[in-house]
Amino acid sequence: MYTPSAEGGHARYTMELLTALSTHARGCRVELVTSKDLEDQFRAVPYPVHAILPPMAHRDSFTTPAGWVANRLSHYPRREYEFLRWLRNRPDIDAVHFQEWTPWLAAPLFRRIRALGKQIFYTSHNVVPHKYPRLVPKAVMNGWIRKAARQADGLFVHTGLLAGELARFLGDSHPPINVVHHGVWTVNDHVKGPAMEERLSWKRLLFFGAIRRNKGLDLLLRAAEYLPGQSITIAGEVADSDYFRDEILPLVRRLQQGGMKVDLQDRFIPESEIGKLFASHSAIVLPYTRGFVAQSGVAFMALAYELPMIASEVGGLRDLFDQFKIGATFREQTPHALATAVKALYAENSRHELEREISAAKQRFSWAEAARATAAGYARADKKVTESNASPVRTTAAF
Repeated sequence: MYTPSAEGGHARYTMELLTALSTHARGCRVELVTSKDLEDQFRAVPYPVHAILPPMAHRDSFTTPAGWVANRLSHYPRREYEFLRWLRNRPDIDAVHFQEWTPWLAAPLFRRIRALGKQIFYTSHNVVPHKYPRLVPKAVMNGWIRKAARQADGLFVHTGLLAGELARFLGDSHPPINVVHHGVWTVNDHVKGPAMEERLSWKRLLFFGAIRRNKGLDLLLRAAEYLPGQSITIAGEVADSDYFRDEILPLVRRLQQGGMKVDLQDRFIPESEIGKLFASHSAIVLPYTRGFVAQSGVAFMALAYELPMIASEVGGLRDLFDQFKIGATFREQTPHALATAVKALYAENSRHELEREISAAKQRFSWAEAARATAAGYARADKKVTESNASPVRTTAAF
């Protein structure tokens, strides 16, 4: 499995999935290729880790923006070259599963890998980027993505909604698309908190994750005027500086000046702080906009810590809430609708039912199930190759 990220969501997702594959996918050997600066927490795993890729230099290490841009432009080709050089010396590897790619380099890289006789899989966490580079036209970026994705032997997504979105984006000719639901994160610092009744009485709302427009933080802050007596914590790094500066900061300051407690932690939240943060709030708010079609890793973090959710009915969140009543939802993208959902959660009579539903959701979205579905996707691609090729193919893969 190819995951260059040394920290954060992609690194954690890869660790969870590979650990489950190594345990639950019989006949499947798995390995990880990643960056040299992989965090220690992702190294103590039951599969080989090859931390060979050059790490990304931090922006602060450059004296000029031009130097930083030049470094980034050279970084990605160097990274793909190192991976391909390593892969050429591993004839025993049958397939490569990409969790990340560089869109403008992916298609030629895939051609070279296929020339080595290896299958290619890709997990599409989002069909298109959250934010397009300013100098790259949208049509050009979409062309890169389509060209690469169509070369894969199999594609993976987290929801049926995203599968449909990807199929429409790629057109009639595309590889098999497999739905593998996100698993509930494994946490080591979870301590059973107070009863749901007490937790909800705190009236402390949490917004967690990257701050970008499609996460809808501005909607939560605009809804605050309908939620007297609440406090709001915002915890996550800024992914859209214009949105943060022009919309979020003015709203935060206005609420603070009006007497509402708003704790703004606009930074990356390390693993060591997450447990305490989730344990000290009543509910997490996921006010994502209609532009959000993927599954939410934050939602599965909330399930891990047994924190109720207040969420908009978009993307993969709809799939989750259709199956389990783990909080309250709202359909209209308005401050009033969000505030009504918050009040509905607090007014819910059966708090024990909420606890039961969260427990059931944790059991349903297990990594073991994700591993089995992933292995089935690999087998599906092998079967397709076998049916179209008279010669036998290998079925055991290392990623």
